[in-house]
This record gives sequence, structure tokens and C-alpha cells, in this order.
Amino acid sequence: MRSRAKAGWVRPGAVGTLAATDADFILEVSPAGLLLAASDTVGRVLGWDLQQCVDQGIGSVLGDDAQRAALRQLLNQTIATGGARTTLQVSGATAVLWVDVSAKHLVDEPGAPVLIVARDVSHDLTAASQLAASEQQWRLAFEHSPIGGALLDADGGILVVNAALCRTLGWTEHELTRMDVTDVVVSQGGLPWHEWWNGLLEGDAESTTADRMLRTSDGRQAWGRLTAATVTSAASPARVIMQMEDITGRREAELELANRALHDGLTGVPNRFLTRQWLASALEDDPGCRVGVLYCDVDRFKVVNDSLGHAAGDSLLIQVAERLRGPLRPEDLLGRMGGDEFVMVMEGIRTQAELEEIASRLVAALDQPFDVGGHKHAVTLSLGGTIGAHPDTADDVLMRADLALLRAKRMGRARYVAFDPEQDRLATRADLQLEDDLRMSLSSDELRAYYQPIVTLSDLAVAGHEALVRWQHPQRGLLPPAHFLELAESSGLIRPLGWWMLSQACQDAANGREGLVDQGWVAVNASPSQLARPGVVADVTRALVASGLRPERLHLEITETALITASATLAKELAELSELGVRIALDDFGTGYSSLSLLRQFPVDLVKIDRSFIEPVLRDRSAYAIVKAVLSMCRDMGLPTVAEGIETVEQRDLLRELGCTHGQGFLFGRPVPLSVRVPVPTPPRPRRSASHDRQVRSA
Repeated sequence: MRSRAKAGWVRPGAVGTLAATDADFILEVSPAGLLLAASDTVGRVLGWDLQQCVDQGIGSVLGDDAQRAALRQLLNQTIATGGARTTLQVSGATAVLWVDVSAKHLVDEPGAPVLIVARDVSHDLTAASQLAASEQQWRLAFEHSPIGGALLDADGGILVVNAALCRTLGWTEHELTRMDVTDVVVSQGGLPWHEWWNGLLEGDAESTTADRMLRTSDGRQAWGRLTAATVTSAASPARVIMQMEDITGRREAELELANRALHDGLTGVPNRFLTRQWLASALEDDPGCRVGVLYCDVDRFKVVNDSLGHAAGDSLLIQVAERLRGPLRPEDLLGRMGGDEFVMVMEGIRTQAELEEIASRLVAALDQPFDVGGHKHAVTLSLGGTIGAHPDTADDVLMRADLALLRAKRMGRARYVAFDPEQDRLATRADLQLEDDLRMSLSSDELRAYYQPIVTLSDLAVAGHEALVRWQHPQRGLLPPAHFLELAESSGLIRPLGWWMLSQACQDAANGREGLVDQGWVAVNASPSQLARPGVVADVTRALVASGLRPERLHLEITETALITASATLAKELAELSELGVRIALDDFGTGYSSLSLLRQFPVDLVKIDRSFIEPVLRDRSAYAIVKAVLSMCRDMGLPTVAEGIETVEQRDLLRELGCTHGQGFLFGRPVPLSVRVPVPTPPRPRRSASHDRQVRSA
């Protein structure tokens, strides 16, 4: 005992100290519980009265009987076995602490003191308690969630499920936890299951969501929105937590809406939109495929509607659609175009004879009378047919079949007629109806402005755009000018159509719409019919003022023919426009009378060379000579030139060498609406031989 006293052990009336960290409490205690020595943390952190512990024992400073009993039990176990370990609650100066206690005999002899080492684990126990509470809350939320949930192992085995998932799939918890995830989730080609699963485990994404078909216990088709995330831990293997939200009702509603959008509400067959898309796909997917199209309507259907009512008419159309399906192959399409008109699309039809045979079967399918409103009603069909193939468009093929149908009806109905380009060319789909449609388009927002870039050939920078009209026909789709400008000219509608185009182009350019701002001029065509009436200056000025476009940014393109036949009034008005700042472009130069005096008589600011000369310029000696002469003359007069229809780099380079200042054509960009902006390509300039001009001249 003397050696211990020298080391700081307790002598009567004093307490020694033992070195320790702030987290440790080290005490040497007699079997009776009296303190013999202690680390300074015992007094400093716990706030115990060490002298009291020496005189009366440690139990005198503990908080309650339970703490004293725990200490007594620790000492007794240590005396009996030589050591003990437990977790105790002790009272400190400011709080009750939980400590991890390890006790050991210092010397293995009766009455020897006990060394106690204690560490504060209050924070650890609190954290463990909070974790347990959190896990309990998570488990309660998982078990009572309205959305199905499962915990899976890395191989896809189902470890834990909640009640909602059992309700969704119809299996019990016992059954599901003996299954694999692939037993309940249907594998689909659009999302390979093993790739998705491996990517999830390898950490490609923190979580992922996908809509998948689910297998249920009763074979019912169900859809689930799966959201999965990996749960990783150093102490346990990877797990996947997955939620399966039942979206069967939502999916069925979406499919129903999509079906309604693509199918006729009365007969259930594909509607006009889907029929057209189907035909377009058939023509494009296999360029070598020939597609037969039959266009038919029910003869004298209006009689049924007028005499028996619309309900009877609807009943008849439903029965007709059912009968028309019969002679068709499963892969063929039957669509309703509207009213009593139906279209059949059949791929793999090679000859007109095959198409006529199908038409005969369709006619025969309607031989038996229909029961309509309690009356027996006989129905006949008029049909027109054609065979389309790539590069025909769906609109082209449908129009040809419709033209044949019109001829069948003119020939007395109840017959099939194949499209004949010679005969049906004269029966041009009731031009009066098209004229009425065009007249309505001027006030129904169906006209569209398209723009094609005009570039400077020296550097390929955009110098301006030509405004070109398109017609978004409600039934025929987007129509190019060739489909309606001739009709507009002959009907007198070209004038309001032309001024609409002028007003729209000025507004687009002035408002900076989609790249037209600060990109030079906007060119608008003016037809001879527009220019034939007085008031050209007033109409142009009105468009400029309404839009705020500067006059010098407007190019009015006028053909040679219009200038040749121009009246004195028009000549005066063109001069006034020129003084105002509007540029006058001589369009399609070379296709009219080619009178060079036009360039002196009128205030022409720019000459456009027609594409009919540009296309053969590399191979035709005459075209080359004309283009070269025109460019030379315009260069001497100080007039800029635009070559129309440039499609190849070789054409571009030759024209640039001949002195052409500007170019327009598919090489630089196709006409597009303002919502589509296609950058002007800058292809590399190929090498050219020095004898190129000589080769063209001798061609």
C-alpha cells in the first residue's frame, strides 16, 4: 500500500487522481464502495464530492436507490468473478448520464480494491433510441402506406411487402415473400428488365420510375408505376426499396382518350387522322411496297337521314362499317373519313385486278338489306380505287381515289372505278368547292407564311428572305402554292391573298420574328392581277405603316409579264414606291419577253434569274450563255442579281465566278415556317479545273 500512496492513491483524508480522457471516468473503489482514487473527470464532469465518496462511499452521491443497487451488483459480480461489465445510469452535476462501465479486480486477493473504468455513452444511446424510433416510424409508414411497397434483395427476391401491395396484386404476404420481382412485373421490350435492374444496383441513378404491367393472382391485367431506389450499407448487402402505385384506372382512362382521339366515335373504326397516318406510314416504311386504297361512300345516304332521322342514319353507318370489315384481311385498315365516306388501306396490292376483286367483295357484302328503324333498307356503294407507292404521299393517293369515286358517282353510282389520270384530270374535284374553301381561308387563319433564305454568294451570309404562301386546308392538310394559286388567279382571289401575304410578311419582319429581324430584306411576290388595279401604293403603304417595317427592307417581286403589260398608272405607282424606298425586284427574268428595255423603263433594283436557266447551267451550253450574258449585263448596270433554284455546290461556285451576287435554293435552305429555322449550310468549296468555263461552253 505504501507504493500506491506514492503514486497518488488515497491516504486517509485525501483523494488521489488518475489520468484519463474527458470521456473516461476512472475510479479505484474498495469492496465496501469507498473511493480510493479517481480521475479528475469524476469530480470535474460528474460534480461529485470526492471527499464524501471517500468517507461515506460512492453510494452517498448517487441519485437514487436504483443507481446504488446497480453499483452494488457491479461490485459483487466483480468480487465474485474477477470482472464485470454493464451500462449504468449515474447522476452528474447537471444531468443524468448513461455510462458504459467495466470493472476488474486489481489484485486477486480477498479485500483487494476494484478498478472501475466508465465512458459516457449518453449521446450514443440517444442516437440509437432516435434511430429505433425513426425505424419504427418508417415501418409504420411503410406498412400503412396506400401505395404498394416492397424491400428486395440484390437478386430481386422479395423480402418484405406491405398490405397495399398485397391488395394490388391479390397475393398474401406469405406468398409474395417467396416470390421474385420478375414473378409480378411483366418484362417488356421497351425497357429490358435486367439492364434496368443492373443499372440500379450499379448506381447509374439514385432512383428510377417506370410504368410496367403487373401480374396479379387472378390473372387480371394491372398497371403499376414503379419507383425504385437502392439502399446501401457497409454493414449489410445492397437492398432495393420499391413502390408500386396502382395506375390501372389512370392507364385505362389515358388509353380510352387516345382511342377516342384516333377512332370514330360512332363506328369505332379509325378516323380521318389515323387513316391518313396509317397510309403515310405504309407508303414510307417500305419503298418497294404497293398500297391499294379504296374510297367509298353510301349511295343516297341522305335519303335515310332525311326520311328516317339521324338516329337511323347513325345505325346504318354502324352496320355498314361492320359489313365492310368482313372482306378485308386482318392487316388491312378500314377508316371513316366523315359522313358516309369510308376508306380501305391494303398493303401488298400488286395489280388493279386485285384491287377490283376486293371492291367486288365489298359491294357483295352490302347485298343483303339493312334493318334501319324497323325498315328494311337496301344499300349500294360507289367506290374509287388507286394503287400508291413511294414516293407518293398519303394526300396524293387519297386524292386520286377520291377523284375516281367522284367519277363513279357521275357514272350512275353503285359501281367501282379505278383512277385514270386522263379522265380524272378533267374532273378536278369540284373546283367550286375548293374555291369556296380558299375564300374562307382568308378569314379563318388557314393561310401560312413560309420563308426561304436568300444569301450573299461571296460569304453565304443571309441577305433576306422570300415570303411564300401555304394553305393549311382543314381536310387536305398543308397545300403548296401549285395546288391553289392557279385557282386563286382564275377566281380573282389572288388579290386579297396577295395583300394578306404582304401584310403578314411585313409584320413578321418588323417584329423580328424568328430570325427575320436584322437579316436584310423580305421579298413578297405581287401577281399581275394585284398590280392591274389602281391603289398599289396605298396597299403597300398601309402594310408598311401597320407593321412599322422600314420601306427599304421590303422587296416587291414583279414578273416580266406584269411589267410588259403594265399600264401607265402602274408605272407611276412603281416609281412612287421606289421613291418611298421600296425595292422593286424583276422576278423570273428570262421566262417572259426578255425585254431588256424593262430595266430602263422601270425602277428595277434587283434581277432574279429563273430556276429554269439555273438547273441546266452546268450541262447546257445555251443556258450557260444566257446566264452569263444576263449576269454580265446586270453587273455593268450595277444591278444585284439572285439566281433561283441553286441545289448544288457546283452551281453555286459557277454562278459566283460568273458574277452573280446572291443565291436562293435548297442548297441554302427550304421554305419553312417561322417556328422552324434551318441554318444555312456552308459546304466546302470543291476544286474546280481552270477549263470549267470552256467545258460548259462546248457542252
